[in-house]
Amino acid sequence: MALMIPAPAIAHDQLIDQSPEAGSVLEAGLISVDLTFSDDLIVLEDGQGSEIVILDENQNPVNNGCAVIEGRVATTKADIDKPGTYTVGWRVVSGDGHPISDSFVFEVVNKTGYVAEQSYIFSDCANPYEKGASELQLPSPTYLYWLLWISIPLAGLGLFILLRPKNKGLRGQGEPQE
Repeated sequence: MALMIPAPAIAHDQLIDQSPEAGSVLEAGLISVDLTFSDDLIVLEDGQGSEIVILDENQNPVNNGCAVIEGRVATTKADIDKPGTYTVGWRVVSGDGHPISDSFVFEVVNKTGYVAEQSYIFSDCANPYEKGASELQLPSPTYLYWLLWISIPLAGLGLFILLRPKNKGLRGQGEPQE
């Protein structure tokens, strides 16, 4: 009975390309983070729900978290001159209306003595990232699907037990005796 019930559609848009690649080593300078997804993204009012935050090794943001969304691509930039490992955390709203998020790291080296422009801002946005005020990691709704898949067979078993024919008495009662 459970096999006859169709599986719910749980596929959301997926990240299909990114620049820089996770684990890559970049020279200091104006660094662009470009994320390409499998379908167009939704842009909410004032750009809320979409952010790409780049954090240094001390978890301090090196950009304002603004993500510019154009179709399937989300972009941000940061002017970075300090060598080290940087974490990119991103969140966007997929075409089906669900938020999706993830993170990756890359490394920056400064062999040329590059000096970043301290006042560089990629894009003005209504919802800039503030350390401690924004949360990039969203709770995953996948536990709801597991709950659904567990409850369907249990409900079927409960109905089977409730509706099964019951024996009304002992065999032999009501039969004529010899």
